[in-house]
Amino acid sequence: MMGRPSFRDVMDEVVELYEDKSLEELSDVIHSACRFVGVPNSLIWYLARPTAMKHARRYEERGCPRSARNCFAMGEACCCRR
Repeated sequence: MMGRPSFRDVMDEVVELYEDKSLEELSDVIHSACRFVGVPNSLIWYLARPTAMKHARRYEERGCPRSARNCFAMGEACCCRR
């Protein structure tokens, strides 16, 4: 649903990891990098489960896997509006 992230998206996650230095951010980087290179979703689930679960919860609660901030910033281009 979210599509393939751009290289810039992956680098944004790396910057967040550098700033926060947390396991949650590490999972976000792994998740984005796997999606960027085309790793199958079934493998991403095992490699970056915390992020996959976070996206699943968001989708269940709001109908969009992105954070509220990113969903708003994407506007009509967000995956939940396609």
